[in-house]
Amino acid sequence: MLLVDLFLLRETPYRHAAESPRAPLWMAAFVLGTGTLYGGLVAWFQRLLDAPLQGVAVADIPWKLLLGGNVISGVLAALVFHGGVTLIVWLMTRGVGGPGRLGLLYRATAYLLVLGAPALPRLALESAAAGAPGAELPFAALVSALAWISPALLLPGLYRLVRATQGLGPGRSALAVFLAGFFVFAVAFAV
Repeated sequence: MLLVDLFLLRETPYRHAAESPRAPLWMAAFVLGTGTLYGGLVAWFQRLLDAPLQGVAVADIPWKLLLGGNVISGVLAALVFHGGVTLIVWLMTRGVGGPGRLGLLYRATAYLLVLGAPALPRLALESAAAGAPGAELPFAALVSALAWISPALLLPGLYRLVRATQGLGPGRSALAVFLAGFFVFAVAFAV
C-alpha cells in the first residue's frame, strides 16, 4: 500500500517516513533497489550496445562481473543522489522559513527515489552510450517518453513531502519545491 500511495502522490508515505520505526528499512530498500535497478539497466544497455569499456570488448567481460560492477556503482549513485536531494530540499525549506528537520528530510527523500524510477532507463542508456558515440540507441524513444514521467511525479511528491515533514503552509511549501526544482534543472541544463 505504501508504494501505491507514493504513486498516487499522497502524504501518507512521507508521514510513514517521519513516524514509523520501520522507515529506515524502507529507506534502505528504496536506495538499494533504485541503485540496483539503475546498475542492472546500465549493464544490460552496455551489453546491447557492445561498445568497448576502457578498450575491453563488453562481450569479453563476464556478465556477473559487468552486472556486479554496475550495480555497485548504481547503489553509490543512488546514495549520492539521495544525499544531494536531501541537502537541496533542506536548504530550500530553510530558505522559505521552514524548520529544516534534516533527519526527517533524509528519511523521506529516500521515498522519492521510487518516483524517479521511470527516468532510470533513460539515465542508464545515456551512461551506457557514453562509451559508444554515434551508436544507435535501442529503445531511445520509449525511454525518453518514460523519463518525462519522473518530473511529473517528483515535483508533486516533493510538495507532499515538504508539507508532511516541515509543517509549512501550501504557499511556502510550493515555493520551496519551486526553488528546489529550479535549482536542480538549472544545474542539470548548465552541464
